[in-house]
Amino acid sequence: MGEWTWKQAVADCVLDTINRRGRPEFTLADVYRRAHLLQQRFPRNRHVREKARQILQQLRDDGLILFTGGGRYVLNLEHEEVVSEPDLSIHRGSASPSTRPRVRNVRLRDTLLAGDIRRRYANTCQVCRQPVRLTATTNYAEGHHMRPLGSPHLGPDQPGNIIVLCPNHHKMFDRGVATVYPQTLRVAHLVRDVFPPGARLHVEAWHELSTECITYHHMRIFRGRAV
Repeated sequence: MGEWTWKQAVADCVLDTINRRGRPEFTLADVYRRAHLLQQRFPRNRHVREKARQILQQLRDDGLILFTGGGRYVLNLEHEEVVSEPDLSIHRGSASPSTRPRVRNVRLRDTLLAGDIRRRYANTCQVCRQPVRLTATTNYAEGHHMRPLGSPHLGPDQPGNIIVLCPNHHKMFDRGVATVYPQTLRVAHLVRDVFPPGARLHVEAWHELSTECITYHHMRIFRGRAV
């Protein structure tokens, strides 16, 4: 399995630890305690702990986590991929109660790979090419797996299975009312005038889409309906 799969697996271990404790801090030992789960996912790797430590370094280089010394880390809650709900808990038994920041329901906006592809597309929808502007310098978009990751579809978290969509078009693809034709990349909607005639999915030269995954979405999600 690729490096991105490892990064996602280790990031999932980190998020699980943080969600269980309600604090953004974790240690290398916390990740090692989940080494058996990584071993199950990557049975051919005989050096799971060493690999996990290498991936933590990559996640630190990506800015997702921060190293605080002595095998201790903290999740970067300001990272653009991190979504969390603040939880201000009051210390009990204190003469002058204060608050301490805690976190709950921490997750990633997208898989790490999908987030990288979104950035390479400058967070611009591949269907409408219209950015959702958040600030003068920041756009918003979402990664869509043509063959969904979860059961029963079990799609791969690979570049060929991911396209970048604005929230409106993402919902259309999720609901199976919009599709991409596998051979022509023409985009279509059950309501005929939603997309202009001849509209096609914009694909950069570096982005090699999986015909198999596009076909899966067209036949299983969109159900192959003629439009």
